[in-house]
Amino acid sequence: MLPRLVPAALIGLLALGAAPSAARLPAAVDSAIQQITVAELHRHVEMLASDAMSGRGVGHAGNRLAEKYIAAAFDEAHVPPASPDYLQPVEVYQPRLGANARLTMTARDTALADLRVGADFYPVPESGDQAVDARVVFAGHGLTAPDARIDDYAGVDARGAIVMVLDDVPDSVKRLPSLSNDERAAMGSVERKSADARTHGAAGLVVVRPYMGDPHAIWPETTSVRSASYRLLRAMRAAPMPVAAISEHAAAAVRQALDAHKTVRASLAPDVIVTPILMNNVLGIVEGRQPGAETVVVGAHLDHDGIDEAGRIYNGADDNASGTAAVLAIAAAFARASAQGQRPARAVVFALWNGEEKGSLGAEYYAAAPVPARHVIANLNLDMIGREEEIPDSSDPRYQGFARTSAGQNTNVVHLLGYTFSPDLAAIVEGANDTIRLTIKEDYDRDSQGLLKRSDNWPFLEHGIPAVFLTTGLHPDYHTPDDDTERIDFAKLERIAQLACRAAWMAADGGAPRLKSK
Repeated sequence: MLPRLVPAALIGLLALGAAPSAARLPAAVDSAIQQITVAELHRHVEMLASDAMSGRGVGHAGNRLAEKYIAAAFDEAHVPPASPDYLQPVEVYQPRLGANARLTMTARDTALADLRVGADFYPVPESGDQAVDARVVFAGHGLTAPDARIDDYAGVDARGAIVMVLDDVPDSVKRLPSLSNDERAAMGSVERKSADARTHGAAGLVVVRPYMGDPHAIWPETTSVRSASYRLLRAMRAAPMPVAAISEHAAAAVRQALDAHKTVRASLAPDVIVTPILMNNVLGIVEGRQPGAETVVVGAHLDHDGIDEAGRIYNGADDNASGTAAVLAIAAAFARASAQGQRPARAVVFALWNGEEKGSLGAEYYAAAPVPARHVIANLNLDMIGREEEIPDSSDPRYQGFARTSAGQNTNVVHLLGYTFSPDLAAIVEGANDTIRLTIKEDYDRDSQGLLKRSDNWPFLEHGIPAVFLTTGLHPDYHTPDDDTERIDFAKLERIAQLACRAAWMAADGGAPRLKSK
């Protein structure tokens, strides 16, 4: 599960109802679903969470081994590839800071700043690798947000300019009761300021920060698979704009010159080193009765944390070998039904995403350009579905904001997230539960830790696609080396996989779910 983002593509979507399909399925489909077994799920989890796969960390041989295992499992179950190959290549990169980053600013041949990386200046990891020389304009906090009644670019010609903006958000936005803390934080983020600068045609961005911090902390040396960070190369190539932070002290002379209506020019060389690496999503498909129609995507992430600095393996049995095993079992069930002449109206894509632990990279890549290139009507995401929620100490920062609960209180519980934005799809899952009889809790869409936004459902929601997320919740072994196969509740995992399979069939065979606003 992942860091928090804010809904950009969700604002303004209308609440439109669509009744869920009937829970009754054809007998051959029911039979195929009932053949999802503990033995099948155990086999997949045991292999994926074995030391041989070294925690499936992006950039490691264990991750590539997991990709190959999943592709072979699809093939063995007679699930066709979603494209000519099961593997969908996704280029990512780990941004690194070179030794020659520099920012200079002048006004009428007077030097205002000549900065190297240190206490007053550094590029940020969100930066592109493009250097730029351009005039400088000031644009307040650098935000265009009509809902918050702010447009710092009004009257500012940012086209081709390096825009200097203030960090965070103005006090007027902080006081808005309509925005959650997460939404305010996201609005003040470098990503949001960069996006708004690009929208207004800026060639570069400099963020003035009251507290700079240690650049070595901003750009840590990667010492393990687990600590490595990655970004989508496609996104950076599409927007290589340089972005840097500057201290208030270093920015003072520049702002004074701008206030005096002097022309200021800057040269910003971020010296961000980009070395692409390749990871793969693994995609299978079972076609529907209507070839070339819309698709439903059932997904889970295949990667985990890999190996840390001490050489410990984070096997990730629950996170997320459990979800991966379920998707493989669901795909096999669809293939069995298809062999008996039973298919839903729409195709179902079975997707094992890569790079979730690094920022839902694989799911974001797919949501922007689905394979096959058809309209995706719904996403069902499975992440950590093999345990019982266990929060022994609600004061522990890992569980802050959650009520204390024991594993024994949650033996039949699965949490459904996304009900706020995708009530139609949530209703389909509830209907699918008629014969499974799990206790489905709709309780975490607005929890203080933002769980809804920390898995692979979120990119689909950001792209305006209804999506829900099934999880059995957090526990003390989450993101530790103790998340091992022997701790999985396989009988419960079997029932959740069968529930998700029924829901996927119903979504693919019924009316298209619709999204609603917050």
